Amino acid sequence: MGQHLFDLIRQGKAAEIAELVGTQPQLARSRDAQGLSALMLAVYTQQTVIRDFLRAHCGDLDIFEAAAVGDCARLHALIATDATQARAVSADGWTPLHLAAAFARPEAVTLLIEHGAHAHQVSHNPLRNQPLHACVALNNSADAVRALIEAGADVNATQHGGFTPLIQAASAGKKEIVQVLLAHGARTDTRCDQGRTALDYARERRHMSIAELLEQHS
Repeated sequence: MGQHLFDLIRQGKAAEIAELVGTQPQLARSRDAQGLSALMLAVYTQQTVIRDFLRAHCGDLDIFEAAAVGDCARLHALIATDATQARAVSADGWTPLHLAAAFARPEAVTLLIEHGAHAHQVSHNPLRNQPLHACVALNNSADAVRALIEAGADVNATQHGGFTPLIQAASAGKKEIVQVLLAHGARTDTRCDQGRTALDYARERRHMSIAELLEQHS
């Protein structure tokens, strides 16, 4: 039955999930064979309605769930009990800071940093990235990017494939984040493993205002 819930989450079937959990409340706390919770799957698949429903029905959040949904009160309570949780690693290789940077508001990022999370901690999965990469890839918050940089994140660090935060931001058309990265020393001449720069991606994807900005910094 837990697998059925996970399938419904992937399909975005909010009404069916509400009916299922209504008859079997324990399913809201389901985890798959790798330890991924139903709530985290909803976060990963950007099913916000389902995420909020499960959050209201799954009981106390663990450190990774709290980070991903930006529950600062829960984060503070967990870290107060065990400070090492700020640097824990999930079953799928993410730290709480990666998850907050990717999915939550800047306040959660700042709280984790203030309680010992490392801005340069590398994920334990094939991406081998840092929280700044996660933030640029999945978040649109320039403030979260600034918080990570101020905490020591390397703006020129590469993840799997040789992608820097600047290449990611330029490729995705995130101009404000490109501006923040450039202001903090991001290199425009770095090439990914495919031999392409941030400017190359900006031009290819028709992000012309970003391309002009990068040309000015080249």
